[in-house]
Amino acid sequence: MAHDGAGARGVMRACRAVSEIRVAVRRSIADLAPGSLVLVACSGGADSLALAAALAFIAPRRALRAGLLTVDHGWYEGSAAQAATVAAHGRALGFDPVEVLPAHSPRSEGAAREARRRALLDAAGQLRASALLLGHTLDDQAETVLLRLARGSGTRSLAGMPRLDGVIRRPLLDVRRSATRDACLAEGLTPWDDPTNADEAFARARVRHRVLPVLEETIGPGIAEALARTADLLRADTSALDADAALAYERLALPRPHRRQRDHDLDADGPPDGPGSEADGGGPGTSGPPARVDLDLAGLVTLSEALRTRVLRRAALAVGSAPTGLRADHVRAMDDLVTRWRGQKPVPLPSGVVAGRADGRISVFRTTGPRAAGRGETSARPVAHGSGSQSSTHARDVLAGRPRGHSRETQVAAAHTMPDEIGFGGLGSGTDLPPRADRHPDIAEVLVTPGDIAGRIGELAAQVDADYAGREVLLLGVLKGAVMVMADLSRALTIPVTMEFMAVSSYGSATSSSGVVRILKDLDRSIEGRDVLVVEDIIDSGLTLSWLLRNLRSRGPASLEVLTLLRKPEALAADIDVRYVGFDIPSAFVVGYGLDYAERYRTLPYVGTLNTDAIERGAR
Repeated sequence: MAHDGAGARGVMRACRAVSEIRVAVRRSIADLAPGSLVLVACSGGADSLALAAALAFIAPRRALRAGLLTVDHGWYEGSAAQAATVAAHGRALGFDPVEVLPAHSPRSEGAAREARRRALLDAAGQLRASALLLGHTLDDQAETVLLRLARGSGTRSLAGMPRLDGVIRRPLLDVRRSATRDACLAEGLTPWDDPTNADEAFARARVRHRVLPVLEETIGPGIAEALARTADLLRADTSALDADAALAYERLALPRPHRRQRDHDLDADGPPDGPGSEADGGGPGTSGPPARVDLDLAGLVTLSEALRTRVLRRAALAVGSAPTGLRADHVRAMDDLVTRWRGQKPVPLPSGVVAGRADGRISVFRTTGPRAAGRGETSARPVAHGSGSQSSTHARDVLAGRPRGHSRETQVAAAHTMPDEIGFGGLGSGTDLPPRADRHPDIAEVLVTPGDIAGRIGELAAQVDADYAGREVLLLGVLKGAVMVMADLSRALTIPVTMEFMAVSSYGSATSSSGVVRILKDLDRSIEGRDVLVVEDIIDSGLTLSWLLRNLRSRGPASLEVLTLLRKPEALAADIDVRYVGFDIPSAFVVGYGLDYAERYRTLPYVGTLNTDAIERGAR
């Protein structure tokens, strides 16, 4: 009898789950006119499958048309077959149209999310859908808030995922993930378990399977609901502030251009309108974002910090700075131009954008592309993390263009795009580097000086000392480039350290990744139960490091973190949590301080770019 009672309770729970999800879907699409097309994005997992089943039930009763989209990222063998299976389930549920959308991307949560969003929105636009339903649950929202909280995000990010985001709607943000699985059981549907959801190489998987269960166990139940509730409260506050910031931006922009950006492009985390928009400042018929936005300095000073930083962020996004790369550090440096003016140099932002102060205005402009402001292609100095102000010992403000990777073609392009100083009223370059005669003759520009490096390594060492107080740390250097960083860092630390080295490669004989990682030199001792800090010279795409971290986690360390001197945010193609970052630099090929070209230049005490002659000599 007890067994029968438990079974009955399970059936009742499953039926309640079906009802809960159907009610959520009904409320989400209640405003749509009869005959409207509603699409559901379905991976075949429990969340999206339960959502699809609910829409298939509700749509005909609301005189709505329903279609299904499934995205194939091509991450594993058999992904196309799995997408075809999902499509077949969709047709069996009565969806029409049903489409499989190829959206191959690097093995990165961020890259996959962007590729998936782009594919889904493109399909929704082509099909003239009135709504596109996504299966994010309350648990997904809680994980999002927790991840962004750990990264030190502001209220916009902590507000989590919105219920309504243009054509996108998320009906299940009040529904627990367990309910979607119960609903699938009640409806006789077998959900697919995506293997990436259990792959702890991804930060979200670690939060899902480790962090949230520990919080529930140690603090008590209800953590996920509390985090989701926090997101709702912050989103209401953020929406109000963003609306005020939009009005302030329109008032302070000089001169006022014709702009037509979607609200969610600037107020959420999406990019500005792409080619074909009227965001250029020249009115209809122009394409792409404006090359430059000027903001009235006197007006910015009168704004509260919350509004001022939003206005500055909006200007950077409007000009074309990548929202995924534009972080609090960048916005804070822009705000220093307004509130802590000391004659500092222009501030480099992601995607070849620069912000500077001159003639009673803050000017934000592109330094790359055919319509870049100023004289030709320019470059920006690196941004140091963890300090409240910009270093005064940087090289002159130059940008090495935007070539990606380390191929010979991109190296030559980098050398050819070395610019003159930034050329707009009152912004000089300034330099406190030695004369060119005292530098290596093959170096075109010095991006990070010896003083910058020494100062930043000292700051990083202080952070590591504080974080690992009372513990011994195993420094794991990745050969060969990390030798310089490892040596200087180890001498600056005061905590007990031991050192190990590994050498891995994914480059074969070419200068681009072969996609196959090999261990050239393994560790000499076990790291089980040890606090391990991986030391890198530079993180470019991050693909090799991502593989290495998965390999190291399988060896059972007590903790595993990453420290890198340099990072190229715009080149990242893998989802990596990097705890300690020295400098963010443009996506240009650099040498010095451990970094080489054809095994040369490692011993230079600074980081810089090569001139054309040096690149061509090294290629022979």
